[in-house]
Amino acid sequence: MAALTFLPGCFGSPGGANAQAGGSSDALRRYPLGTLPTSTVTIDDHVFRVWLAQEFDPNRPGVQEEGLMYVRPDEIADDQGMLFVFSDERVRGFWMRNTITPLDIAFARFDGTIVKIWQMPALTWQTFSSVEPALFALEVKQGTFARLGVQEGDRLVVPEQALVPVP
Repeated sequence: MAALTFLPGCFGSPGGANAQAGGSSDALRRYPLGTLPTSTVTIDDHVFRVWLAQEFDPNRPGVQEEGLMYVRPDEIADDQGMLFVFSDERVRGFWMRNTITPLDIAFARFDGTIVKIWQMPALTWQTFSSVEPALFALEVKQGTFARLGVQEGDRLVVPEQALVPVP
């Protein structure tokens, strides 16, 4: 049986509701969005601009635990999201503590095959599992995958640059 790894939009200090009042989420985040490396990924012909949260990034310890915490919906464009890149493939679990924007999450294996998609409501402690081992998790605004017709079995294409730490 595989161990379940819990991760973000997830852990952190209290106060997520403060970000709802307006202004940038940067003051509440350890890693403001503008400081994160970026890339693009595709699913079918849909291109997503993503912030990278790499497990193996020595310059940003804890970036995966922070995820998209405190980030308001207006800070995420319809073609934007966060790509979580792990160092190994295993069953993953995410929750939404301090994450004020409802999100979709797609878990994908090393070959990019999407194994599970969830719609995650804001600020919940409910765990959303990959069910199967996953190397990647892509978070976007809730409803995006349904609107675009993205479904389990589709392929997430991740560029090689996302697989190495970005300075």
